[in-house]
Amino acid sequence: MKCLLLKIFCFGQLASLCAAKHIADGIEGIKGHIPRQRDISRYMQHQVQANNFTSNKALQSIRAQRAEDVRKGFQHAWRAYKKYAFGADEINPLTLEPLTTRNGWGATLVDALDTIHIMGLHDEFEEAAEKVRQIDFEKNDGAPSKVFETNIRYIGGLISAFELSGNRMFLKQATSLADIMLEAFDTSTGIPWQMWNVQTGTGSSEAGPSTLNNLAEVGSYQLEFFRLSQLTHDPSYHKAAQRVFDVILDNNEPHKGTPYSVPGLYPVFLDIKTGKFISGKPNLGGGSDSFYEYLIKTWALSGFRLQRNLDLWLESLRSIKKYILSRGSDQRLYMAVGDDEGLDSISDTFTCFFPGTLALASRLLNDNETLGIAHDLLMTSYNTFSSMPTHIGPENFGFLSEGDSDSDLSKSQRAEIKKYGFYLDHPYYLMRPEVIESVFYFYRITGDERYADWIWQIWQGIKDNCAVDGGYAGLRDVRIGRRGGLIGKQESFVFSETFKYMYLAFATPDVISLDDYIFSTEGHPFKRSTSFNGTF
Repeated sequence: MKCLLLKIFCFGQLASLCAAKHIADGIEGIKGHIPRQRDISRYMQHQVQANNFTSNKALQSIRAQRAEDVRKGFQHAWRAYKKYAFGADEINPLTLEPLTTRNGWGATLVDALDTIHIMGLHDEFEEAAEKVRQIDFEKNDGAPSKVFETNIRYIGGLISAFELSGNRMFLKQATSLADIMLEAFDTSTGIPWQMWNVQTGTGSSEAGPSTLNNLAEVGSYQLEFFRLSQLTHDPSYHKAAQRVFDVILDNNEPHKGTPYSVPGLYPVFLDIKTGKFISGKPNLGGGSDSFYEYLIKTWALSGFRLQRNLDLWLESLRSIKKYILSRGSDQRLYMAVGDDEGLDSISDTFTCFFPGTLALASRLLNDNETLGIAHDLLMTSYNTFSSMPTHIGPENFGFLSEGDSDSDLSKSQRAEIKKYGFYLDHPYYLMRPEVIESVFYFYRITGDERYADWIWQIWQGIKDNCAVDGGYAGLRDVRIGRRGGLIGKQESFVFSETFKYMYLAFATPDVISLDDYIFSTEGHPFKRSTSFNGTF
C-alpha cells in the first residue's frame, strides 16, 4: 500500500495507474511522429548477428577450449568470493577481506547471477539464489545508496536472473528494491536524487547536500524500468524513467554560449530541482556514457515502438559525429570531449563501450556507413590495449588532434604519442570491460575470428598480470604490469561484464544471441522477444 501511494504521490497519475494500463510515454517522437506498423516490421527484419561463423571443426574445438579456459578463470574468482566474502558486496583480491561498497546487499552476488547461469554452473547458481532469497533491501549498512548503481547492478541483475531461470523470487526481489528506489524520484521535477538513504528516506548528492546529478545517473533507468513494467504490468517504473526525459527536454533548449549549445550533445551535470543543465562539456565517458547507450537499446527492447528514444539517438549521433569524433595525429579516430566551442583531446576507457553500441545500432537500422565509423573507433579503442606489453589498456588517455601543435604536451607525452599514437593519462587498469565488450559486439556482428583472437590476447594479459589468490586485482601501470604493483579492487562488474563478454566471444554464437537479447550497461541480457504493443 505504501508503494502504491508513493507512486501516485510522485507522478500524480492516479487515473493511469488505477484505470487503463495503457502507457504512451516515449512512443510519440520528438516531432510528434508515432511509429507505424510497417516501420516496426521493417526494423524487425534487420538481423544483428552474422550468419557466417566458422564451420571449421578444428577451429570450433579451439573456441570451445578457450570458452572453458575463461569459465575456469571465472570459477577461480567465484570460489575465492564464496570462501571469504559470500554475500558481501566485494572481496579484496589481495587481502581476501569482504568489502561493503554497495550497501552490503551483495553486489557481486547479484551482479554475477546471469553469468553463472550462462556458464552452466548449476550448483553455484542454486547456492547464489538461496543467498539472494535472504536479502532484505529495507536494511543496509546505513550509508546512502547510489541510485544509478543500485539500478544497473542489483535491479538489472535480478531481472536478468529471472528471465534466464524463470525463478520468480528474483523478480520479487527486483520489484521490492525498485519500489524502494522509486522514492528517490520523489522530487519537484521527478529527476532522481543521486544518493538515497534507505533508512531515513532522504536524498542527497554524492558531493553532499546539493541537488547536483549527472547525465548517466538520471538517464540510465529506461532499460531496466521498461522491462520491469512489462514483467509486473505496472507502468509506474517506465513512467518514472521517461519522466526524466520529459523534464530535460522541457527545460533545456540548445543556445550558443550556454552549457547546452548543440542539439543532442548534453552537458554532464544538471540540477534536479530545475531540470536544467549546469556544466560539464559533453562526452561519451563516465558521467554520460549510458545515457546515450540506453537511447538506442531501450528503443530496440521496446520492439522499436519508443519513437522518442530513436529520435533522440539520431539527433545525438549527428552531433557526436560532428563535434566529439576527432582524427588524431596517428590518423586514428578518437572520442574526445567537446561541443561547438572546441575540443579537449582527452578520453577514458568508459568511452570504449561506444564502438560496440554504435555497431549494434548500425545493424538495427541497417546503416553500413555508421558501422564503418564504429569500426574505426574500435580500432582506436583496441589499440589502447594491444599497444601495451601487457595487452591491457589504461583508465584514461589523451591524444593529439590532427594538425594541432604538441607544444602543450610534456616530453613523455610526446614520446608516448610517437610510440603508441596516444599518451597514458591514468595508466592503471581495474578490470574494466568496455574494450572487451565492443570487440565482442564486432565478433558477433561480423563473424570475423580475428575479434575473438583479440579477446583471447586480452584474457592472456589478464591472467598473466592480474590473477591472484583472491581473484583478479587491478594493475597500477599497464606499461609494466604486475611488477609495477597491484590494486586490491575487484568490482562486481568483473563478474557481470568482463567475464561474460570474454566467455560469450568463445561460446557458440547461439548462446545469448544479439538477435534475441539486449545487454544492459552492466552486461545483463534482457530478452527481445517480450512483446510490447503500447500497454503494460
